[in-house]
Amino acid sequence: MKNLLAHVVTCIVLFSALAQAASDADVTLLKVKTVTIEESVIIVVVEKAKTSITLIRDDHDPAYTGDTWHGMPVNRVQVLSNEATFTIKQDAHSAPGGPLAKAWQECLRTAKDLQDGKEVGRIGFYAPDIVIKGNLITSITGSGFLYPKGK
Repeated sequence: MKNLLAHVVTCIVLFSALAQAASDADVTLLKVKTVTIEESVIIVVVEKAKTSITLIRDDHDPAYTGDTWHGMPVNRVQVLSNEATFTIKQDAHSAPGGPLAKAWQECLRTAKDLQDGKEVGRIGFYAPDIVIKGNLITSITGSGFLYPKGK
């Protein structure tokens, strides 16, 4: 019984930390071309989007008083995307049986809404691979979630 309780508490702590964690890249979809939905991958191709990216600018500095990530100073930049592809991958936490499995199911429902032409919130990527060409983002691939409007 103690092990079960410890497991439940660990899952709750992990879920709350991940659910409230700020994403590394937030994509606001402005004009969507296509949405492809698979069981563990969602691909969104856009004509136009805006992305806010968190970039580490220096090593850990306890004296720094500005914006930080794990104690390291960061810069947050906004980048435009024209003709870009955003690939959201399901990670181990959101896989079936994982603590974020329900969140992934909501992500799939939100992708279906986007596919049907409805307005949605944003894409939140965590530790993504980002390709920038000509000062514009052309693709982002990584684990993340497509959030409904208002989240």
